[in-house]
Amino acid sequence: MELRSKIVFAFVVSTMCLFSICSPFAQASLDIDVESSLPDADSLRSLAKSSVTPAFVGSLKDKALRLRDYKCYCRLYTRKNNVWKDYGGAEYLYKYRGLFKAVIKTKDYRNGSMVVRDSSGIIKGCGGGALSFMKITLKEDSRTLQLPTGYSLAQSDFGSLYEVLASSINKGASATMTPAATVKAFPQQVSIIVLREGPAADSQILEVLYISNDTKTPVGWHTFQNGVPHALVLFQNLETNKGLSEDLFAF
Repeated sequence: MELRSKIVFAFVVSTMCLFSICSPFAQASLDIDVESSLPDADSLRSLAKSSVTPAFVGSLKDKALRLRDYKCYCRLYTRKNNVWKDYGGAEYLYKYRGLFKAVIKTKDYRNGSMVVRDSSGIIKGCGGGALSFMKITLKEDSRTLQLPTGYSLAQSDFGSLYEVLASSINKGASATMTPAATVKAFPQQVSIIVLREGPAADSQILEVLYISNDTKTPVGWHTFQNGVPHALVLFQNLETNKGLSEDLFAF
């Protein structure tokens, strides 16, 4: 393989590691004790009694879509061998009509990596540090954009997340909701939606969504695998309708 081809190949491989939050970031100390800061599965089953319909989720989605723009910090935790790890996060910006920008924040070489969908609908990415000048175009369904939660970074805006939740209910999953509750992981009261495989009380939990009672936007999204907690995203420091310029969504 000639030198130029080797350089290009090395860049593509390293870029996949840079963008994909599936790849382990340098482990940091946890800001929260995930295990003790969230209700356990038994508590969720006993608390979440009210049925959640696609129409209700649709109302949440409509409210989210009325936001002209927003920015927040997305903190990611994953669980392996019964231990929660802090996998870093991203500054996330969103603007009406699908523009988004995610800037990865970690304590290793991935810090500063960026993914953007611009006003033309094209998704582009670049690495952090020394690779910041090299850019690639990414497909909407690229594995590089896949998160440990099972969601794609390209469909991680609030409206898209609610749309997937409604789709799961329409396909047979069962969703129930708690009254307003105080949960240690969050500074404000939240309502909790528990998504299960089916209506039976012992159906496996698929996802748990924590919704701010004030903004009706997600503050936490907890995904399970085989009924066991697997990944958690916290949406922190949300600021809405800031008048974000389209110039922010371009390299």
